[in-house]
Amino acid sequence: MRCLVASAMSPSRNTISVFVAIAAFTYLIAMVLSGTQPVQRQLATFEAKGVLKTLPERIRRVELSRGGDRITVVRMGEKTWSLPEGAEISTEASKRVSIAVQMMHTAGPARVIRFEELAGVDLAGFELDPPRIVAKLYEVGENPILTASFGGYNPDGFFQYMRTQGNNDVYLISRFVGEEWVDALDKIVHP
Repeated sequence: MRCLVASAMSPSRNTISVFVAIAAFTYLIAMVLSGTQPVQRQLATFEAKGVLKTLPERIRRVELSRGGDRITVVRMGEKTWSLPEGAEISTEASKRVSIAVQMMHTAGPARVIRFEELAGVDLAGFELDPPRIVAKLYEVGENPILTASFGGYNPDGFFQYMRTQGNNDVYLISRFVGEEWVDALDKIVHP
């Protein structure tokens, strides 16, 4: 009896498999003819949330300063930077500058501490005056489109305080962003 049931079910399974294969093939032909690709709805669309609203590729010049160290680099290629007088910087230093600029565009602050919230707060704890490092980013011209000052780390050490010129708010941003600027400066000044 079991053999009869199993053999009776086999043709219907084959029919379903053939139907599924035809449907999938038809769907592929429709995609090819229409030129569209399937949309995977479970994937989120990327949205840059950093403080740099300009595309990183548009940054032509970067000025970095920390204590007595001051350096300017200019973009020579997609990920290639040099000193203004044309002297090349190392590949590793160029890579660091490019990554740091990219992070300013993509890495959003974990929190924005609004100016109103800072009333009565001792700002010395943020170590922004003087900052640990300052990064000025330029597209063209003499005025930076973004000046970011990086201060101390928050108590748990995962985030760093940052302030941008023309804004009295204080950002709490991943410490990796500020550290990338420090690494870039170190690799340029002490290759």
